[in-house]
Amino acid sequence: MSDGQSGIVTRIEGGQKMQSRLEALGIRPGRKIRKVSSAFLKGPSVIEVEGCSIAIGFGMASRIYARTE
Repeated sequence: MSDGQSGIVTRIEGGQKMQSRLEALGIRPGRKIRKVSSAFLKGPSVIEVEGCSIAIGFGMASRIYARTE
């Protein structure tokens, strides 16, 4: 997903712990998200969910799959 692009989360890869952590941040299948920005190479990304901006690391972000709009 490119900076500024929106999409609907289709799945989250990883175990129950990863899914629970992302769900606690409001990121779950069916939820609309927008990628605000990302750092150079494998740095953190800022994601907007339900009007809130959150920063997540590259490893966590790479486990989120979304259908872009």
